[in-house]
Amino acid sequence: MHKILLENLPAHFVDGDYVLMVGLSFDSRCLTALSYFPRKRAIQIVGISNAGWGSYNKNSITEFVGLVGAAGIIIGNNAASVMDVADELVEFINSVLDCPEKTLVIDITSLSHELLVMLLGMLNSLQVMNRATLLYVGAAEYSFNAPGDAVWLSRGVRSIRSVLGFPGTMLPSKKLHLVVLAGFEVERAAEVIVRYEPASMSIGLGKRDQSVSEAHHDKNKLFFDRLNKFVKEQDADNQEIHHFEFSCVDPLQTKSQLLSHIDSLKALGDKNIVICPLNTKLSTVGVVLATIEHPEIQICYAEPDEYNAEGYSKPGTEVTIFSLKDN
Repeated sequence: MHKILLENLPAHFVDGDYVLMVGLSFDSRCLTALSYFPRKRAIQIVGISNAGWGSYNKNSITEFVGLVGAAGIIIGNNAASVMDVADELVEFINSVLDCPEKTLVIDITSLSHELLVMLLGMLNSLQVMNRATLLYVGAAEYSFNAPGDAVWLSRGVRSIRSVLGFPGTMLPSKKLHLVVLAGFEVERAAEVIVRYEPASMSIGLGKRDQSVSEAHHDKNKLFFDRLNKFVKEQDADNQEIHHFEFSCVDPLQTKSQLLSHIDSLKALGDKNIVICPLNTKLSTVGVVLATIEHPEIQICYAEPDEYNAEGYSKPGTEVTIFSLKDN
């Protein structure tokens, strides 16, 4: 894994035939990596539109077409559901990887957590993880249009569902343990807790020295405390709440920390386990890698009603490069 200045990105992609895939969204970071990537090294450039985000994505799609021209392809532009996007992605990946010399480079910065999890699951199922490299542009600031503790990234929850490819093994004879990797979205996390009604749960906090920045960690801790307060208010007399820390910036660390925590829970009894990743996309990659090793674990997704499209984030100056063949 490398974390470098965006301006140095071209130096890391000098040899090979690259197929560049870019998540398209309202997030101002979505085209940042593309603007620095050496496009002469990309034999194909593909935009991935998150399903149902049509009204949010218009500007980024227009900018994407302006950057890459008519040669660019957009997957999911008219998709009615995430399943439609999944079908298009599988078809595209199969066609690309028929040529063994091609390497996938995927900018995951602005993919939804659900689409990211699904995409990684597809690569694993097709046994081509070793031919994919991920890019992630960190945020200099989140929710820049809201002051202090009024930070918000999304509001409301439209639906909660297991992610395609990661249903886990849910046995009626077992109690349920819910694991939440907390971020800035208490409302989404709270709704997942209410709907799953877990017998026990774990709430994860990003480690200070493994956060995007100390300022991000401080905000994360504020929302972590709010989530814990919500949980205690729900059932103050019957609590089995566990806590752990994880890396927000290193998927392999996240994977190791998560599996270590889950292993520590085994002494408390065998339970169905559901994980809801609500922190950075890099930590979500770690969740997927852990779950690939333990397919009995389910990954769930809470779809918001509304995003802070006007002020979601500002791009930072660095990009993380993570090769999936190193996992």
